[in-house]
Amino acid sequence: MDKIRLFLILFTLTTTLGPVLGVMILYRNNLLGLIAPPAVAELVSGTFVKEGSLEPPNLVSSDYDVKSRTVTLTFNFTNPFNFDLTLKSMSANVECDVHRVPLGVAVLKTPVDVLASETSLITVLCTWTQDAISHFQSSHTGAESIDVDLVGLTIDTSGINIQMKERINIPNVPIL
Repeated sequence: MDKIRLFLILFTLTTTLGPVLGVMILYRNNLLGLIAPPAVAELVSGTFVKEGSLEPPNLVSSDYDVKSRTVTLTFNFTNPFNFDLTLKSMSANVECDVHRVPLGVAVLKTPVDVLASETSLITVLCTWTQDAISHFQSSHTGAESIDVDLVGLTIDTSGINIQMKERINIPNVPIL
């Protein structure tokens, strides 16, 4: 009777732990792959967006409204992914590229749906502060446009919040 009990215990341990140990040996160099799907592993390793696949938006047009002190910037954005995106919101501080002076805030005018592998127009509103107007008059006298940087860009796309630490340069933004 003791031999049968010992055999059943060993058989149970072998059939239970054998496959687990086998999988652990197969994944010994990639333990994250053992518990996380490949897409999660790509996100963690930073390879989800392949280099060169996500292009920055291209500035198509800009228009300045003196009365409201707002610049309307229109960009072409191409979705490089094979799934649709919805840009729900976007905001960033705007600074003078040369002097690093805060100029105002940029926000997405309306949410935009960007279909997979398609290009859509994105409209961003930049509102200049009174300090920005003073800066234009004192440091950019006679200039019709300046280069600005978006700082602290936050994007809500399809429920995923993205915060960028890098400065994003936008050339030739009208100030008159």
